[in-house]
This record gives sequence, structure tokens and C-alpha cells, in this order.
Amino acid sequence: MDTKLKNNRMAVRTAAAVVALASICFVFVAIGYKGDVDAYYAEYSGDYESESFIRILFQSNYVLYPEVLEKSGRQYKTEDLYLLFEEETADQAIYYGNEIHTERSAERLMADCIMGMQQHLQQINELYTTELGRRMDYCVIDEDTQTILKNTTRNPEYLQNGENKDYQYYIAIFYDQNGSIVDIKVNGRNADKFLKNAQLVANSQDSLLFTDSQKVENYALVTASYEVNGKMTITQQNPKNVTFIYAMTAEQMESFTWMPVYQFSEYDALEITHYIGGYSKEMAYSMFGIGRVYLSILGVITIIFFVLSRSMPHRTADTAGTRYCAELILMIQFFLSFSIHTPVVELVCYINESAGNIRFPLDFWYVVSYVILFGVMFVLFGTWYWCLLSIRSIFRGLHSFVRERSFLYRKYIQLKDFFGKICDRWSKELSETDLGKNNKRLLKALVIVQFVVVSFICCCWFFGILILIVYSYLLYVLLKLYIGRVQRQYNNLIQATNAIAQGKFDNDFKSNFGIFESYKKELLQIQDGFGKAVEEEVRSQHMKTELITNVSHDLKTPLTAIITYIDLLKDENITDEQRKSYLDTLERKSLRLKVLIEDLFEISKASSGNVKLEPVSVNICNLMRQVYLEHEEKMLENGLDVRFDMPEEKVILQLDSQKTYRIFENLYVNIIKYAMANTRVYIQVKREEDVQGRYVHIEIKNISTEELTVNPMDLTERFVRGDISRNTEGSGLGLAIAKSFTQLQGGMFEIGIDGDLFKVIIEWREF
Repeated sequence: MDTKLKNNRMAVRTAAAVVALASICFVFVAIGYKGDVDAYYAEYSGDYESESFIRILFQSNYVLYPEVLEKSGRQYKTEDLYLLFEEETADQAIYYGNEIHTERSAERLMADCIMGMQQHLQQINELYTTELGRRMDYCVIDEDTQTILKNTTRNPEYLQNGENKDYQYYIAIFYDQNGSIVDIKVNGRNADKFLKNAQLVANSQDSLLFTDSQKVENYALVTASYEVNGKMTITQQNPKNVTFIYAMTAEQMESFTWMPVYQFSEYDALEITHYIGGYSKEMAYSMFGIGRVYLSILGVITIIFFVLSRSMPHRTADTAGTRYCAELILMIQFFLSFSIHTPVVELVCYINESAGNIRFPLDFWYVVSYVILFGVMFVLFGTWYWCLLSIRSIFRGLHSFVRERSFLYRKYIQLKDFFGKICDRWSKELSETDLGKNNKRLLKALVIVQFVVVSFICCCWFFGILILIVYSYLLYVLLKLYIGRVQRQYNNLIQATNAIAQGKFDNDFKSNFGIFESYKKELLQIQDGFGKAVEEEVRSQHMKTELITNVSHDLKTPLTAIITYIDLLKDENITDEQRKSYLDTLERKSLRLKVLIEDLFEISKASSGNVKLEPVSVNICNLMRQVYLEHEEKMLENGLDVRFDMPEEKVILQLDSQKTYRIFENLYVNIIKYAMANTRVYIQVKREEDVQGRYVHIEIKNISTEELTVNPMDLTERFVRGDISRNTEGSGLGLAIAKSFTQLQGGMFEIGIDGDLFKVIIEWREF
């Protein structure tokens, strides 16, 4: 025990020493790179104060100037901003050397120049301005309207007054009302050189939209006979009375890398001449090979480990990492070898930049920075050493190592068990095949199994006969068992169908149907369908009985009154006043009977579809108001406050005006009879739209006098009224007629009840 403990301690000490030495070496190499990286970065990074970069900024002014004018509300054509055309007389015309150009009109020359300018502006925007907008902040100030155009939430506009809080680099260019550059303000690492370069660009043609190679002056206009008759001079104009500011924070300057600068080749093709920005600090460290140093140290640790492991006891090596699968160890090693390369470079860059240059005596934070770097590298190198230690046993036997440590091998065993379960499931499917499903896969499996068995029997020569006899007997037994199971399942199916045939519609079908399992769903649907049909038939018979009762009652009541008052009129002793009263009553009852019979005939024709429709263009809102006005007096007598909510424009539908009039008349009469007195009635018409198109939605709502306990669907049946006692006058056919006339005209009629709220919804499609 003491020897094993001693060996383990020795192995740990050795590993710690190797890892610590590797970490110290890496830290000193990283410190040594700082001076070289700083010198390289100081020489090659930046170029923001160079003439080539300043030229790009001046060119971008011409792209941003129209945008700030548009933002200020002023509209200008680009050619009016930047081009001035002057056509001169024939006496002032000139030749281009000895060359005479073909005839070109002034309009054609102007159009060609404008097109060239627009193409050039588009190239500047695509190559430079759009890229600058992502890499730095810009601000354009229109001095006439004080309109500000910028691409940031910071305040670069303060830079025009010299207020600099956020930016380490900026250039402000001021144009006066004549388009001349009157002032330039800059700030950078070398402000004097920066300003000098900016002034050189501003005073050269590089600050213009076109250089001499890109613009054409003095277009000669000649006739077909090659006689010069004039020339045109094109003068370029600059932005006027505007300030352009371009600025970058320290973070933006750090991330500003590799912006290409283009120029036209002799074949008018764009070519990249150089790049603005250069390398970042991280790229410089990577280029100097700090990542390769890291990988080299990993390789040295690997060599040292295998040298030391020759004298290391096997038990000591096997104790490390044995609880983890080999694939995880290999993944960690891959991560340490390749994926961690870039983070190591960034860490070294961050530590070196944070610690600064070497100082004597060393201050506290300088020491802490490199102690942190040492700690991180110690963890990385130590993890690499641990991974090497944990897979050392692979050299003692690959098969045993894979069997004991491989995750994939264990998954292979699990997959083997999984496929075994699949075979068991196929065996079960053979005994419980669902006839309602596609059994091609099962049939293929049976054919393959049969083919394999028969092929094996054929290969056994004489002994194949004995095997065939045994196989046939086993097949007979299996088929007998299978047929017996199918017969039991078939009996369960017969019992279920018999139950439905006997009128039992509450069967749960919990029995096993086996190969007839797909029929269970069909039987449930048949059972539900029969149940609903029987329920509907019972309801229909009940409604027919109520219909006969209601018709008899409603016809008998006025008829009985008529007979009674006729008998009273036969009395010769009645007075004239009584006779007049009896006649008035007879007239009222006869009219009541007439209305009832007419409604009965009308609903009968509507139900049978024997109604002739004459559709015309109907303004539905005006029609509803017209019907209301004819019933307004009775509405007011009952204290009903009718509120209309209708669109102001006309809502035209193709409807039969008389039938539609009758629909709303019946609905208003229904409100007068059954609405609670001194309440509001809401009538709403609105246009809506769905996937099928536009339609008109109508809602009529009122509060009922009595509690509504009737099913909303029953209210549209014949001779059904809201008052069950049938004390109010009415045929009970009003809502039924309204619904029938609505549906005959292709509409939807629906009744909703919410407590005492009675609501009618009508919808018609617009065509």
C-alpha cells in the first residue's frame, strides 16, 4: 500500500512539474512577442489618416448629400446637384486633335453624362459608403434647414464645434453656399499629418465626383458632313452649405480591418489596389505564431509523457480517467488541439494589452495578469496530460480497451438488443396482423424468412427431408394457433355488430379485435351515426307532435272566438253599441286567422323551395331603416331605444327586396312583442372579409322580457314562440319565415341566447 501511494504521489509530482514548466515557457514566449506585435501593429495597422482613405470619405460625400436633402423635405435630381451644362456657339467649337467625332445631339451627350454620373455614384455607394456605414459613424448636417442625417445613436454632430467625448478619430468637412471647402477639422494619432493629407485631397481633383479620367469636358457637336457646329462644357458642382463628419471610437478603430480600395484597370475592370485598416492585434499575434507555439508545447508534452510512461507503473496510469469513455477523452484532445487555438491567441493578446510593457519594479496588476495566464495554460496543459494518462492502457490491448472504455461499443450492444426486440415485434405482428393496414412489409418479411428456410433445407441434401418434415409440422402447429386466435377476434367483431343492430349505442369495444382492429374505428363511427340519427328522428317526431298541437291551438283560438261572437250577434236584443263591438272583434279575429293561414302557406312554400325570387340591387342599410320607421311608433310605445351602427357608405346586395323586407319586418315585430320595455335595441351592420371573400354581417340584439329557456335552434322551428305559455299574439312563424327567406337568398341565419340577451345574426356574401 505504501509503495502504491508513493508511486501515485511521484506520478502526480512529475505531471505537475511537466505541466508547470510548459506553462512557464508559454508565458515567457507570449511576453516576448508583445514588443514585436506592437511594432508591427504600429507600422501596418490603421491608414485612416492616409490620402487614399480620406479620398474615399470625400467621394462618399456625394452619396450622402442627396439623402440629407431628401430627409429635409427637399427633392432634387442628382444631375441638378452635381452637373452644370453649357452649350457654346459654333465659333467657339474645337476639334479633338485631327479626329472628327460622329454626330451626337446635346440631349444625347447630357443623357450619357448623367448616366455615367449615376453609375459612378452607385459604385461609390456599393464599394465604400455602405461599408463605411457599418464600420464607422457618420453625420451629415444641412446648414440651411439644420437637418441631421446619421447612422448612430451617439452624437457626432458635436464634433463640428470641437466637442469630443466619444471619438478617438474624426474628420469634419465644411462646404459653404458656393460648394467650396472652407474648413476641415481632424483628430487622430498624428493630427498635423492627418490635416495636411486632408487639405491635399481637398485641393486636388480627388475631392471631386469625377477625376480627369472619368469625366468628359468640351463635347464637340458635329453634323453628318463633319462640320463643327458647337460644343458643350460640363462643369462639376460640389455639395453646398453642408457639413460632413466621419468618426470612429477606439473600439471601432480596433475592429476596422481589411476594407478594400478599388480602381479601374486599363480594361475598365475594378481591381483591388490595397486594403485599409490592416491587421488587428489578435491577427498579428496569430500571424507571429503564438498558436503554433501552443501546439508545439502540446507535442513536447506528449513526447515527454511517453518517455516517462515507460518507467511509470501500469496501475498508476490506469487510475486516471477510467470512469470516462474513450470518445470523450478523444474529443477533449481534439478540442485542445484545434478548437482552443483561437481563444488562446485572444487570451494572450488580452493579457499582453492589459499588462502593458515590462516595468521595473513590477507592479501588482502586471504580476496578476501573467499569473492568470499561467493558471489558464496550466489547466489546459494539465488537461492534455490527463487525457494522455487516461488512454495509456490502449497500448496494452486495443480490443479490451474498446470493450471496457468505448461508448460506441456499448451502444452497439444496445442496438443489438434493440434489433432483437424488433424481431420479437415482427413475431407478434404475424399473430396480430391488422387487415386494415398496409401489410406489404410483413408479407416481404414472411417471404424472405420462407426463402431463407427453404434455401437452408435445400442445402442439406438427404437430411433436408427430415428437416422439411419437422418444419412442416411446426408450421402446421403455428398456423392452427394463428387461425384459432383469428376466429376469437372475428367472434368479438360479430358480437359488436350485433349489439349495434339491437339498438345498443353505448358499446365501448374494449375487446381485442386483432386483425380486425381497423374495423373498431368504423364501428364507433357507425354507432355514433346511428345514435345521432335516432336522436334526430326522436326530436323530429317530437317537433311534429308539437307542430300539430300548436297549429290546432293557434287556429282554434280565433275560430272559436268567431263562432262565439256570431252566436251573440244572433240575439235580437243586443244594442247597437254591443253589435258594433262584436263586429270589431269578429273583424280582428278573422284578420288574425287570415294572417295565420297566410303565414302557414308562406312558410310551407319557403320550406319546399317553391318561392320565386326576383333579386335586385338593395341598399341593405336603407331598407333596414325604412322597415324600422314603419314600426317606430310601436317601438316608442314600448320604450325601446333603438341604436343603429351602420357604415356611412352604401352596402349594396343582390336580394329580393320584398322577401328581405319581410325578414326585417318579422324581426322588428318579434322585438316589439318580446323585448323588455324601456331597454335598448342594438342594430349593427358591418363589412367583413375572410378567405372566401367579403360579406355583410348583421346583428340585432335585445333584452327579452321573460327568461329564455328555449333552445336557440328550436326558436326557428314552426309555431315556436319565446313565451311557453303562448299568451302573446303571433303565429310562431316569424323567425321561421325570416330564416327560410334568408337561406333561400344564400345567406346565413343564426340565433344566439346569452341569459336574457336575444341575438339574431344574418350574413350575406357580396358578389
